[in-house]
Amino acid sequence: MNAIVLAQREFDNRLPAPVSETEEEREWLEHSAEQLVRGCDITWKRRFGPARKVTAAQYATYLQLYLTERQIDGLDDRDSFANLVLCVIAGSKSEAVTHAKHLLGNEQPRQCLEEIAAEFLRDYATDAVAAHREEAEDDKL
Repeated sequence: MNAIVLAQREFDNRLPAPVSETEEEREWLEHSAEQLVRGCDITWKRRFGPARKVTAAQYATYLQLYLTERQIDGLDDRDSFANLVLCVIAGSKSEAVTHAKHLLGNEQPRQCLEEIAAEFLRDYATDAVAAHREEAEDDKL
């Protein structure tokens, strides 16, 4: 019975299906999401436009809102925010990871964080890929 409940919870908490994007956009999203999760800012610049930047701090805010929404929806039934802080300060890393997994609703927290980051970045992908193409064209000149 627990396996069924866990499977249903995982299904219910999945992010929306990805919007159709080009292969270049998908690659940019994967790479940039990984960088955001590692704490790096993402920057790009179109040929005649200003530099654009998405910061790790902006992603942290987005992630905080995502986690808070899960808590509001009643998906944090173990007070995992509080327990996560307690584990980091006075407990063990493995307990902290357990609470992080519970907060995310996913047994693969890094993958989940990267999926959340990709969703956060999705609106920027087309512009960033175009900037990379322009940069490659300029390098050929």
